[in-house]
Amino acid sequence: MHPMAIEQNFRIRAGRLQSWGIGVLIFASLFWIYAAWQVFTPYESTYNKVDCPAPFNSDRRDLHFDDSPGYAHREALQCASDRDWPEPLAALVMSVPLSAVGSALLTAGTVSVRLRVHDSEVREAQN
Repeated sequence: MHPMAIEQNFRIRAGRLQSWGIGVLIFASLFWIYAAWQVFTPYESTYNKVDCPAPFNSDRRDLHFDDSPGYAHREALQCASDRDWPEPLAALVMSVPLSAVGSALLTAGTVSVRLRVHDSEVREAQN
């Protein structure tokens, strides 16, 4: 096989590693976006159509103490039961290994190409 063909195949494989790394990192970022959406956006409860604040901004005191006027305690309990923390937390937990794999693939592809370029520049400088 000709050395240029070997070089071209190597660069194609390194480019694939980079592409896979970018794709996996994009997929991991979708989990982050989903978790942020679950935590930072207000929503409407499924029961009695109560407008609920975002879990990040909600007043936790209403959950534990029934001393506020009206239905604040009941609405806070209803909102807390409709959108729990396990869903966004699970999304973040699943994004961690994906981020690690994506970073490793992207790094391996980029380093391979850079070292190959460096090696060819050194060989040209010696000639």
